[in-house]
Amino acid sequence: MNTFWITPKGGGEQVLSPVRGGLSLAQHLYLAGAFSSRPLCSGAGRCGLCQVRFISDAPVPLPMELLRISSERLERGWRLSCVRQPEPGSSVEAALTTPTLLPETLPGGCPKGCLGIDLGTTSIHWRFESDSRALSGSFHNPQLGAGSEVMSRLALAAHPDGAARLRQAAAQAVYTILKDAGCIPESICLAGNTCMTFLALGLDVSGLAAAPYRVDWAGDAVATLDEVLPQVYIPPLLAPFVGGDISAGLAALEFSDRKPTPPYLLADLGTNGEFALALPDGRFLLASVPMGPALEGVGMRRGMLAGPGAAVAYALSPRGLEPVLFAADASGASVKGISGTGYLSLLARLITLGVVSQSGRFERGAASPLAARVLAGLGEQDGEPCLDVGGAALFASDVEALLKVKAAFGAAVTILLAEAGLAFSDLHAVLLAGSLGEHVSSPDLEVLGFLPPGGAGKVQAVGNSSLDGACLAAGSQDVRRWLGGLAARAQLVDIVAVPDFQTMYLDSMRFSHVR
Repeated sequence: MNTFWITPKGGGEQVLSPVRGGLSLAQHLYLAGAFSSRPLCSGAGRCGLCQVRFISDAPVPLPMELLRISSERLERGWRLSCVRQPEPGSSVEAALTTPTLLPETLPGGCPKGCLGIDLGTTSIHWRFESDSRALSGSFHNPQLGAGSEVMSRLALAAHPDGAARLRQAAAQAVYTILKDAGCIPESICLAGNTCMTFLALGLDVSGLAAAPYRVDWAGDAVATLDEVLPQVYIPPLLAPFVGGDISAGLAALEFSDRKPTPPYLLADLGTNGEFALALPDGRFLLASVPMGPALEGVGMRRGMLAGPGAAVAYALSPRGLEPVLFAADASGASVKGISGTGYLSLLARLITLGVVSQSGRFERGAASPLAARVLAGLGEQDGEPCLDVGGAALFASDVEALLKVKAAFGAAVTILLAEAGLAFSDLHAVLLAGSLGEHVSSPDLEVLGFLPPGGAGKVQAVGNSSLDGACLAAGSQDVRRWLGGLAARAQLVDIVAVPDFQTMYLDSMRFSHVR
C-alpha cells in the first residue's frame, strides 16, 4: 500500500498515513488531525490556508501554487495541500491536534430543559432553556477542515475513515454544547441540512453524493448521534438539499406571534441556497441551488468569516471607500480581510459609483472624481485585475464568484415563482434566514440585481429561524406534529433539471435584475 509520512509541526512522533485514492492531501491531513476548524476553500486553491511544507520529495510546483506562494516558500517546499494528492514516500509537516474522545460520563440531567441546535455547514449555534435559566452560544463547525461546502465532505465520507472522522467531529461538537449547558436536557432537537444531518448520524451518504440524488432517511424521528450522547429529534429532511434547517425555519414562522401571510419566500443563503415558497393553500414549493462559499467570505482571495479584523461593509466618503469593521473591533483596528456581507456591500458601492460594470468588469474610464480616486488603486496581481479597497483587495475572480451566486439566486427564484404562477410583486415578503439575512443590506441586494427595483422593501430578516424552530420542536409536541405533516404538503422543484435553467442562469450573470 502506498504511504507517506506526516511530521507534526513543533515536534512529535511521525505518523505513517496510507494514500487513499480520490482524496486530496488536505483531506488526508484532516483525517490525521490537521485543519480541525479552518474554513478551507475545498480544493479551489484560492484561500491559501492549506499550505503545508514537504520536508522531503517536494513535488514540482503547480501553476496555481506559483501564483499563491512566494518563491522563497516554494523553494523551502511549501505547497497547497488542497490541489494535490499525497506523494507516496514523501514527508509533510503539518500542525496536528489529537481529536478529543468523548468521556464515558456526561453532566447530570436537568428536568424540563430543552436544547435546540442549528448544525450549519460553517457554524453551529445552540440555545438551552429551562425553568431557571437560558444559555446560548456558537462556534465554527469542526468539520470545516474537511472543506467549506458539503460536496467535499461527502467525498471524504465515501471513505470509512472519513465518515467516522466527520461523525466524531459532530458528536464532539454536541458534547461541547452539553458541557457548556452544564446538564443533559430532557429534550434535544438537532436541525441541519440533509447532508450535515447524515454526516452527523453516520448514515450512508451515497444517495446525496451523486445524481440522481435521493434521501434514504426522511427524519421526523429521534436518532442516535453517538452511544455516549443522548438521542436527538431530527426535523423532516424534505429533499436531498432542503433539510431540517428549512423545516425548522418554517415551523418557527408558523408558530410565531407574527406569522407571515402567504405567499412568502423563505431563503437561507449559504454554500447551498435553500428556498421554501409558502403558498396560500398551505403547500410549500421547495428548491435548492449550489452557490459556493463566497457569501461566507470563504474561498475569496481576501475573504474571511465575520470576526475581528473583517470588513463587514463599505461606505463611500469624499476620501473614497472606507471599510466598516466587525462590531467587536476596537477603534483603529486594521483590515485583515472581507466577510461575505462586506463583499456584497463593497460591490454595491462600486457598481453605484460606476467602477464595476453590471457585467462584472472593472471600468477603467472614471465617470467622476470620486470614481477616479477609487480606480487609482486598480492594478494587477497574480495575473488578474485587482483593486485596492482600503487595506484589502478585490480581485476580478472575486467579482466573478459573487456574480455566479447572484445568477444562481436569480434563476432559482424565477423558476420557483413560475412554477407557482406568481410574480415577485405577488409576494408579501422575502424572508432571509441566517446571519447573512441579519447583516446584509437589502438595498445592496437590490443594487446587485438579486431583487427587482423596489424589491428591497419586501425583505425581512428572520434571524436564525432554524435554531428558533429547533428550540420549539425540542419543547413542544404540537410543533413536532405540525412538522410531521410537512412532507405531505411540500413539493420539490428540481431547479437544475428545468430545461431553461442554463439559459436563465447565463442571462442572470449580470449585476442587474433579470425577469
